[in-house]
Amino acid sequence: MSGFLTEGIISVSPKHAIKLQYELGNREETVLWESIKETHALQTSFNAEGGIIDQKLLKLEQYTIRHLADDFIERNGIDVREGVFEEVKLDKQCPHCGKHAIKRFSQGISEPSAVPVMPMYICMECKGQSYFLTNEYLDVLIKKHRDMFEPAELEELSKNEQTFIKEVKEYIIRVFAAKKILNIK
Repeated sequence: MSGFLTEGIISVSPKHAIKLQYELGNREETVLWESIKETHALQTSFNAEGGIIDQKLLKLEQYTIRHLADDFIERNGIDVREGVFEEVKLDKQCPHCGKHAIKRFSQGISEPSAVPVMPMYICMECKGQSYFLTNEYLDVLIKKHRDMFEPAELEELSKNEQTFIKEVKEYIIRVFAAKKILNIK
């Protein structure tokens, strides 16, 4: 027995992004580390259908993205084997044209400040912009940024988390609808 809790597949893209696929309990997850300049890395976690469930912009300092990936693997007890890199794709249709041609906006960005807080997508066919917000991502976003909420809102969050998250999601939908940015369903 190796002492590892789970097995995973690690792969590296031609642009040196590192992808780790593994099972967490009965759920499949993927973590992707992408370099942004030489100073930062974007660590994105995805669910089985390719929806973003967490995203962190990390300052590299003396580390490389390989160090970040290796540290994650070690901390989580994942036994990895090498695999062939394939892009993480959201298995959804573009809300503008209906094609399965959407790609994360943050793929290929060159400045850390350009990483959107909201998971944004662009269609490679019609160039339409859209967003896809998983409940997991919204939950993480709210918990990471509690300072953005008023005391009364935080009290509502502690009383009924599900209702609060639903209200925040509805607010986000209205804001993006006003900007004519569609929600991917």
